[in-house]
Amino acid sequence: MLKRDYLIKQFEEFGKVLGAILGLKNEGNLSQLNDMIREAAQKYAASEIDFVEMIPDELLLSTLTDEKKLTDEQLKMLGDLLFEKAEYYLASNAPETRSLNCYKKSKRIYSFLKEHATINFSLDMHYKLELLAKMGL
Repeated sequence: MLKRDYLIKQFEEFGKVLGAILGLKNEGNLSQLNDMIREAAQKYAASEIDFVEMIPDELLLSTLTDEKKLTDEQLKMLGDLLFEKAEYYLASNAPETRSLNCYKKSKRIYSFLKEHATINFSLDMHYKLELLAKMGL
């Protein structure tokens, strides 16, 4: 019961952070947006987002699950943050390869969670997977 309560609290906190990230994105406040994504990745997924971006695609899941020992909940949050980081790269006119890299990694995480996760598959992940598929990823 304590673990469940902790997870609910974590998801509620993360939802607020995600809302703030979306607000910064809508305002066009890109430097704060990038900082908030980095801080959230460290806090909620115990990972440096820059490190995750550099992991080769074929090693992503094994690195995150076997080496970093991330839980399904942490993977979900990291997938969301990678998706938002891709959006950040698009908004900041970074090279397209940077946004595509983050989109691909978020898709890989979402697909893994859809097939193997102990958490419920969310409507949010479903829509993001559909969007990524329409993008040809």
